[in-house]
Amino acid sequence: MGWFRAGLIATAENIALGILSFPSVFQRLGLAGGIITTIGLGTIAFLTAWIMVDFKVRHMGVMHFGDAGGVVFGKWGARIFGWGMVLKATGLAGSHVLVGQTAFEFMTNHAICNVWWGFIVTVVSIVMSYNRQWHKLWWLSFVSLACIFIASFMNMIGVGIGRHSAKLEAQIAKKPVEYHATPTNPNLTDVLGAFTNIVFAYGGNMACFSFCSEMKKPNDFKKSFAMSQIVATISYIVVGTVIYCYGGDYTTSPAIGMLDHKLGIAAYAIAFVTIMVSGILGANVGIKYIYVTTLRNSHLLTSKSFKAQMYWMLMVAIMWIAGFVLSELIPFFNPLLTIVSSLFSVWFVCGGAGFLWIYDNHPRFAKEGEKERAIDTPAKWFFYIFSLFVILISCAITPLGLYSAGMSIKTGYSKGSFHHPFAC
Repeated sequence: MGWFRAGLIATAENIALGILSFPSVFQRLGLAGGIITTIGLGTIAFLTAWIMVDFKVRHMGVMHFGDAGGVVFGKWGARIFGWGMVLKATGLAGSHVLVGQTAFEFMTNHAICNVWWGFIVTVVSIVMSYNRQWHKLWWLSFVSLACIFIASFMNMIGVGIGRHSAKLEAQIAKKPVEYHATPTNPNLTDVLGAFTNIVFAYGGNMACFSFCSEMKKPNDFKKSFAMSQIVATISYIVVGTVIYCYGGDYTTSPAIGMLDHKLGIAAYAIAFVTIMVSGILGANVGIKYIYVTTLRNSHLLTSKSFKAQMYWMLMVAIMWIAGFVLSELIPFFNPLLTIVSSLFSVWFVCGGAGFLWIYDNHPRFAKEGEKERAIDTPAKWFFYIFSLFVILISCAITPLGLYSAGMSIKTGYSKGSFHHPFAC
């Protein structure tokens, strides 16, 4: 797989559910806060991906983050990072089932029980996950990107010309839309929730090793990821800024919920392609870990036989069914993103790469017979300080983000904003 095709798939994985939550991120952080945080975290994600690619080039046997954890921390590191990938992929599957369920509910005006819509999304996702190689998914990635850009454009135009939902119209009638450069009433729950939503949107780093393993030149993934980050960051800022400016404090997540019913149906119908495709791409990372780990010493690992394909589909089914159950247990979009980001995304985007760089470059971890190491150049000092910074920020975000999600869920239930698990 070449760098451009890899970049296209990586971009499709990144620009998906995350972009639908960005207007509400800007609502909580303000315009200036949202733009600065988006650019800052995008830069961090690019630098950590650079570190991961360098680690892959030095350790060519590393196929995924679990292998990288094993190199640095031994078998327990492999298990923790590996199953972290699986759990994050399950969270991704759950979030895609949830937003797919929301889309169906909106488009059909609650024609049947929501649980059935979630089940339908799950079954379709299982069927569409038949291919287990990244390069065979590139054309789906192109379609996915086109659809989310069209849906986002419709969303921006819709709120701009006043095609609002009845609820939004009633709110605007009472008080005109206002937007702010900074948070108006900042609190820890909202700020951390917004921060972790941005981390979720940049969570494609988890797949870096998987992409590199299928590329002709693994080091070229730096170009692929640069392409992905530039497109993603610009898209997040444009969509977040425009929709927040027209929606103000009434901005919802997903943002399509702000549109009137007819336009909302059209936008959701187009975005549904992205909801499905990007969910498959994200979940496949965790499924591949299980597949490679369980079949590493078996001929089935590289086999194209019916038996190997059925083994793959069994793991796909287990992953998506687990995601379906999770989406019903935590049936609220933003808090679910916050939980997934706090537990997993922040470590795959930030902290994990810090450990990898220190292991490969710090004198303390030099191998016997290796040329003497030293942190003696400006670049090495920068990456050393950067590595410590991303480890510390990950340690802080995990407990604080979970607290934020817990408080959001508690507040939502107390206000009657959330329905109960497995409710229609």
